[in-house]
Parts: sequence; C-alpha cells; structure tokens
Amino acid sequence: MNGIEGYAAANGGPSRTRMAPVKVLCLGPPRAGANSIQAALGMLGYHDTYYFTSSVNDRTRDTQTWLEAFDAVFEGKGTFKKGDFDRLFEGCQAVVGRPCCAFAPHLIKAYPEAKVILNTRDVDEWYMSWAKLIKARMAQAQEQSKENPDIEDPQTVAAKMLRDKILYAFFRGDFLNTAKAAFKAHFNEICELVPKDQLLIYDIKEGWNPLCEFLGKPVPSEPFPGHDSLEVFGEKAPCQARGVAGELKPLHHAVVAVPKGAGVEAWN
Repeated sequence: MNGIEGYAAANGGPSRTRMAPVKVLCLGPPRAGANSIQAALGMLGYHDTYYFTSSVNDRTRDTQTWLEAFDAVFEGKGTFKKGDFDRLFEGCQAVVGRPCCAFAPHLIKAYPEAKVILNTRDVDEWYMSWAKLIKARMAQAQEQSKENPDIEDPQTVAAKMLRDKILYAFFRGDFLNTAKAAFKAHFNEICELVPKDQLLIYDIKEGWNPLCEFLGKPVPSEPFPGHDSLEVFGEKAPCQARGVAGELKPLHHAVVAVPKGAGVEAWN
C-alpha cells in the first residue's frame, strides 16, 4: 500500500446514507461559478452536493478512486462504470464542478433522468480568470518550494495528482493554445447530449430566477451567493490580457503546482 492509499484507508471521510439517485448534474467547465452554484443548491435543499473539495477533504478515500477513473477513461487503464459513480456519489443529490465536469458525457449517460446545469460565462473573462490563477499559483509554488522543498503529506500529493489530471483533461497540457477551444467544445458537447427540457444554460450573474424555475424551487429571500471573481486571489488590480498572456508563454506546457497549505478551494 503506497502513501496515498494508506492515507485514504485511514481517512475515509464521513459515512454515507443511500438516498435517491443523483438529481442534478452541474457540468460547466472549471472556474465558471461552481462555488456559487454549490452554495445556491444547498440553499434550495440539495444539502449534500459532490464537489472537488469533498474528494480531497471530506472524502479523502475518493481521491484515489477519481485517479482510477481518469486512468480508465482518458488512458484506457482498467474500467470505470456506472456502479463506480454510484459509489462515489452515494448520499448525494447533486454533483457540481470538478472533477465531475471532466466526465460530463459519462455522467449524462449514467444519470439520464438528472437535470443538467451547464454553468458558463464569457469565454474571454473565463480565460483571463484562469490565466491570473495560473500566474499566481506558479509564483506561490516557487516560494513554497524554497521553504519546504521535500515535505508533502499524502493528501497534498493525491490532491495535486487529481488536479493535474483534471487540468490535462481540459487543456491537454497546453493552456494558451487550447483553453478557449476546450471551453467551446465542452459547451457544445453537453448541448448535443442533453435534451433541451433537461438542460439549463446558466450564468450565475442571472441570479435565482432561472435556476429556481428550472429546478422547480421557490426563490429564496436571501441574495444569491457571491460569485467567483479575479479578486478571490488577492489580485485586485485590473487585469490586462496581453500582459498576463505574455508572462504565461514560457509556462503553457508546465504542470501548475499548488503549494502545500494553499488549499484546493482556490482552484474552483
């Protein structure tokens, strides 16, 4: 048993209770408002949503399972079937964002009765959000490597491996040249696979009304949860696309590293 598996075996996360099948699939690309949608679904009564932070924090055993899923689906190593997804999502009424969105066609097939939210945003805005994030995380990783170059716990290693596979599934190791095309391809694929009456194309800037109407829920009196922005990472100055893209050119084939302790929530 390796370090990751040993950690997972000792940290299985909370027990789960069998509930109704997954009712909602939120499958938009990473950094398209998943944080807000997860919070909104909770306010609408979907109290257990499956999300990236679940698989690396609350349900650490799942991290290894997701790594196996990526190996099976994207590299042809082994198999990963509906029963495997059922075990991952046991007790969950909705799945949101990463890593689930990387398996959109498979989840749509596995849960044909589920309503699908395709969360989206302006593609240029989305691109710059990623570019700023990558630049910030690369800088933090370099600083972290100077402070603790050889010390990483198994959970951090597993989280990095999973994150890297998610990024590769979308960008194929070449962010600058593939990101916008990947965004559009992901959008088009979901639109083709999901019946129109089961699909909501949704920008979180639209707030409660379209989401509640789609899910058949009353509109809450509380404001819609605050959405992701470029300011989340402490970089509040206006972002110039040309400058950031230029600084990223040497890095577009690099694997983006998250420093230990930085928190996986930053990648949402």
